[in-house]
Amino acid sequence: MDTAPRVKLRARLSPTSWLTTKTVFSQIFAILLFAIQAPLLGPKAFGLISLVMVFIGFCEFVPCEAASDSLISVREAEEEHFATTTTAIVAFSLLFGVLIFIGADWLGKVLAAPELGPILRVMAILPALTAVSAAPTAFTKREMQFGPLALRSIISMLVGGVVGLVLTLTGFGVWALVWQALVTRLVIAVVLWKTVPLKFRFGFSRRHFNDVLRYAAPTLVSRVMNWGGGQIPRFLLGLFWGPTPLGLFSLASKLTEVLLEVTVVPRYAVARVELRRFAGDPVGLAAALRKAVTLMSVFCFPLCVGGAVVVPTLFHVWLDPRWYAGIIATQILLLACMAQITHYCAGATLLACNFQKAEAIGSVVQTLTTVVAVLIAAPFGITVAAAVIGGRPVATIPVPVTLLKRKCGLSPRVILGAQVPALAAALVMGVGVWLLQLETAPWLSGITELLLLVVAGAALYALMIALLMPGFAAQFIRRSQPAV
Repeated sequence: MDTAPRVKLRARLSPTSWLTTKTVFSQIFAILLFAIQAPLLGPKAFGLISLVMVFIGFCEFVPCEAASDSLISVREAEEEHFATTTTAIVAFSLLFGVLIFIGADWLGKVLAAPELGPILRVMAILPALTAVSAAPTAFTKREMQFGPLALRSIISMLVGGVVGLVLTLTGFGVWALVWQALVTRLVIAVVLWKTVPLKFRFGFSRRHFNDVLRYAAPTLVSRVMNWGGGQIPRFLLGLFWGPTPLGLFSLASKLTEVLLEVTVVPRYAVARVELRRFAGDPVGLAAALRKAVTLMSVFCFPLCVGGAVVVPTLFHVWLDPRWYAGIIATQILLLACMAQITHYCAGATLLACNFQKAEAIGSVVQTLTTVVAVLIAAPFGITVAAAVIGGRPVATIPVPVTLLKRKCGLSPRVILGAQVPALAAALVMGVGVWLLQLETAPWLSGITELLLLVVAGAALYALMIALLMPGFAAQFIRRSQPAV
């Protein structure tokens, strides 16, 4: 297929910078929106949407992500690959949506939340809207043209967010979140197709379908497991607790999601493609992986540690007392994010080297251990559940490390050793911010205290990075300086 764009996509930013810009904007905008909606809607509304997304999110995430990843893996992608994939996943998504529509009331009864029925019926169209975007998403990633992805996210977030905010302020309750999601997905599909040089069309070719399916089968297993690791716990916790406590846990999960989306996912998405160049070069692969891990850990670890320290102050500044029961759970899950870097980087490396089955094995282990952790901890409340669920990625680090060693010949030192300097700097910063918090608590409070802690933490962490990673600090400063 001729991939020369009919519309030239100009990108002055690097792929990682595009994704980071998009993600930072999206997550900051989402947090600002949530800051307004949370006090007005309360935990129950967000708990209901979390339960809805357990079912809707399966079809949104699993076939669409698997299709997009598979199109990236096809060595010589033709236009028929994209059209065939679009046809297959849209058909599947529509069928899945019909099943959700029919079973909506039954699911509401099972979860003792009758409000779920009408919400599920309306949101049953979401998977089809997402499926339409899979082909252009894969195209832009293959061509390393991450500008359209950034554009679609920013525009869709703005339009959907405005709709959700207006409906929230005018008293629509949980339906403000429903229509916010619908409008966001619709705008995503329209904008992305407008910004890529692909023709939107349906069609089916058995040969091209088999080409994609060859990569999709193991990738599909991986995506099912990744979805299950995030959503099955919400379903089980919803069964044990009901919508309101689940809303508290969803807030804790949302903050950790924001952190990962800003600091890890952009680099993961680029590394998934970039590392393909080193599939037959163990030395080059090790160097490229070490660089990716370093970048992720430098930006992720301080937010994990510093965030956990300032969460109590943040909650009291931001939210009303209905949300305070989620403070400790949020702190635990933020700290647990640090272990996710190993899992993300290992997964990106295995996929880049076309070890989809090995990556799927790792995903299966993660999902099964998550389900077991939830079943054990859920009866004991939100704090115990957060501790057990948060401890799971730490306890399972040997799995991705072992897979990298066996499949790619990479020593554990490559992926674990690269994280040590940033971890040390983050821990020193965390202790410093905690001590400062103890000293300032008697005479400072609210937004003033929060700003002081954030500024002090950033300054201390920058100092530690300069001391422990002088080469990285010097390179970062050079890149930050404007070109003359």
